[in-house]
Amino acid sequence: MDLSSKNIAFVGNPSVGKSAFFSRVTGIGVIVSNYPGTTVEITKGTVQVGRRTVNVADLPGIYSLGAATEDEKVSKRYLLKEHPDVIVNVVDATRLERNLFLTLQILELGIPTVVALNQIDAAREMGIEVDTEKLSELLGVPVIPTVATKGTGLDEVMKKAVDPSLSFDGRIRVHYDNHIRNAVEDLGAKFPDVDKVTRLRALEADVEFTELSCGKDVAEALLSEASTLANNIEQVHNMPVSDTIARDLYGEAGQVTRIVVSQGDVENKLKHRIDSMLTSEYAGILGLIAALLLTFFMVFRVGGFLEEGIVYIFETYLIEPARLVMAGYHPVINNVVIYSLLGIEAGFAIAVPYIGIFYIVLSILEDSGYLTRAAYIMDRVTHKLGLHGRSVIPLVLGFGCSVPAIMATRTLNTMRERRIASVLISLIPCSARTIIILGLVGTFVGFWAAVSIYVLELVIILSVGWLLGRALPGERTGLIMEISPLRTPDAVATLKKTWIRVREFIYVAFPLLIAGSAILGALEVTGILDSFDELVSPISVGLLGLPAFAATALVFGILRKEMALEILAVLAGTANFLMILTPLQMYVFAVITTIYVPCVATIAILKHELGTRDTIALSSFTIILAFTVGAIINYVGSNWSGVI
Repeated sequence: MDLSSKNIAFVGNPSVGKSAFFSRVTGIGVIVSNYPGTTVEITKGTVQVGRRTVNVADLPGIYSLGAATEDEKVSKRYLLKEHPDVIVNVVDATRLERNLFLTLQILELGIPTVVALNQIDAAREMGIEVDTEKLSELLGVPVIPTVATKGTGLDEVMKKAVDPSLSFDGRIRVHYDNHIRNAVEDLGAKFPDVDKVTRLRALEADVEFTELSCGKDVAEALLSEASTLANNIEQVHNMPVSDTIARDLYGEAGQVTRIVVSQGDVENKLKHRIDSMLTSEYAGILGLIAALLLTFFMVFRVGGFLEEGIVYIFETYLIEPARLVMAGYHPVINNVVIYSLLGIEAGFAIAVPYIGIFYIVLSILEDSGYLTRAAYIMDRVTHKLGLHGRSVIPLVLGFGCSVPAIMATRTLNTMRERRIASVLISLIPCSARTIIILGLVGTFVGFWAAVSIYVLELVIILSVGWLLGRALPGERTGLIMEISPLRTPDAVATLKKTWIRVREFIYVAFPLLIAGSAILGALEVTGILDSFDELVSPISVGLLGLPAFAATALVFGILRKEMALEILAVLAGTANFLMILTPLQMYVFAVITTIYVPCVATIAILKHELGTRDTIALSSFTIILAFTVGAIINYVGSNWSGVI
């Protein structure tokens, strides 16, 4: 095998540090894309191991190779269709038994595997000692202790993964129930060319796994034969075959864990006291409020400081000189060039500082393990909205971007919960809306005015959630989730993750922004913009009290939310909004933009997840709500001076 073309897949449970491992070894030169036919992301990159360059893929975090979730389907398809040469199975040392359930399934695939026993430092702090040599002996594969956030052991894992002597010979064999084992042997006699793991999955009626492994025609015959055997086993055990197999896998995982794990004294008692506070009823809620306020304050202060500097540089050294140079050119050419430059200024000055700072803070909250604690303490509150605590994770992710947040609702148990969560996520101020709130109101009106918009949004979200929780029929479920251990985030991994997220904005939004600005420049000269603004002025000016040109900016906000503010700056000819808007107008514009119809990317994912009817209903509701709230604020602010 040509090692330079070796493909390695990173596989593991959620929150085991797999992505931190991947980020450490690949650097920032990675590609994030959806797996074909799905909305589930797979991150790919290259790794230099000695003089060899190998391809690596970070698969979605999963608990098994079953088909309960879209993430599990994608990981299974990748392993069976792409045929990686090696699997790096990242395992959480603090939850070894739970993680080995997946490890045992991976080893049955017959793909050479290296186990990275991650978070070994956190395990020791909890008094957990793992005999890695004994674990390697029992599993029959290399087991290497690692600390992904610090880079410990990662090079050794990668060197072992490209070692030509690595194989799957000698791996552990799960001791399945006699009825399961006999059924697998009976299928082997009738289908000698089908491997053992495929026969086992056929007993579980895993159609996709079976078809991917041996083709549709053979799979159909195999599944038919397996169905008869499975019915007999279920009558004997009085439970589904899949439950019997899962019981045997957990039994094997438990037996291995009891042999290799010993419990000693807890090393870091301070961390455990902090953990207890973060998950307590009152201190935990206060901690969550403090974390959110600190996030907004950091984005407001640091993002605002960067915005002022960038605006000054662009206005002084680019925009004004360009105006002088282009003064003698044709009006269309002049407008296209100047508007394009204003679009670039708006992108760098308004969007990048706020998005970058926000994603740094969000990455720290994710990598520290805090988000799972937020889910735990908010379980009681979210139940009042017809949800449970696990929904806090997609809701918090909504402050970053609505698209992955809505995708994350797949972890919720029922369609009712997914509908409620998706509606609430669509109303949450994402990072693009945060740009508008802090870049407009926070910078030019005041910090507490910006905070009041978040309070208003919270009231709207809670009210809508409360109503939906009582109006929508369906099953209510409880919270069952793992809380990842507290850990110190790695600065390098945080910056890399932030860059990957910001890079998507730069690559996607900037071309749209520049092209849109240039088109606006041409439309402004021809008078088309004036005609549109005049047409909708009874609403934009009469009802909402905004300048006529603000209507055009609101339309562009449907493409990407932050473009509403950027285009507003382009149309106004300056990013210093105090020159063209009153504080009340800024406030109304920000409120409307944060409520009305989500961006096109969010609309697309809503259609995929909920269907066309729900998406149209949600979009229409947000438009009506935004204009209603905006009109009320304008009326109150205009008649009671000093309110805003």
